Amino acid sequence: MEQKSLFDESRFPKLPELLQGFLDHLKTEKSASPYTTLNYEIDLRNWFKFLFEQTPGKFALNRLSDFTLLRKYLAEETKKYSRATVGRRLSVIKGFLKYLHREGYLEKNVAKLISLPKQGERLPFVLKPEDVLKLIEGIPSDTLREKRMRGIVELLYSTGIRVSELASLTHEKVDFRNGTLLVLGKGNKERVVPIGRHCQKALLDYMDSMPSFQKRGPSTPLFLNKEGEALSVRSIQRNLREFAIEILGPLGAEVTPHTLRHSCATHLLSRGAGLREIQELLGHQSLVTTQKYTQVDIERLKAAYQKTHPKERGLDKGKT
Repeated sequence: MEQKSLFDESRFPKLPELLQGFLDHLKTEKSASPYTTLNYEIDLRNWFKFLFEQTPGKFALNRLSDFTLLRKYLAEETKKYSRATVGRRLSVIKGFLKYLHREGYLEKNVAKLISLPKQGERLPFVLKPEDVLKLIEGIPSDTLREKRMRGIVELLYSTGIRVSELASLTHEKVDFRNGTLLVLGKGNKERVVPIGRHCQKALLDYMDSMPSFQKRGPSTPLFLNKEGEALSVRSIQRNLREFAIEILGPLGAEVTPHTLRHSCATHLLSRGAGLREIQELLGHQSLVTTQKYTQVDIERLKAAYQKTHPKERGLDKGKT
């Protein structure tokens, strides 16, 4: 008689229920933020999609402990994404399988057999100042959606705040009189950051154009969707990508809210801002995190050197 699989769906929760249990575990026991939880869910659903494609028909939950499939998935991801991205996705899968093993849904945790790939020193992707200007100036100001996106891009680049911090902003956090923004960062730490006059103008243009039913009060989210609810991180990312591709072409596909954060820090550093000031602006707990921007600036300097120095261009060999 054939032994019933440990993961027979008639005996154990279905995959969506296991996923939800893990996400609840992250929120309650790991105090994960909504943004972190969302990213975990996206990474796991991406893995589930691969497993369903590899196993046509009814999906058996024992596929989660299939070592060969897991290695195949990571190999496919490595062809398309950076080591950092693949490493993050494996880390998420490891956490999920560890949770299932601890809860008694897995006889063994095969993810323990695979090590995280070594992370190379990867510099943040930044836009040139002229590309940021092109992006901002390329966003029309005809519709409320366009004005909202222009305000978002101006704010991300002006302050360098995280997209999760931007999504949680309310009207009372913006002080136009003093030109500052009160940001709630990681670890529920608040910091005050300056906002430039161009950013203030874009925000006021958006706020003045909002329908009267959306202008509720100080605690109202600053950026709202068409239903009058807080604009989600995912919507901000998607909308930014759409506008960036339309305005910047292929380069726009690389643009994320974090790109504007990196660009803000790098451009400030190249114009003489100190590391301590940038650390405070970005809300980094450690100066070591901020120091990566010095490497970005050094790489920019090296590229300019190799492009223009006479010895590098061969001008010392009688060329004029």
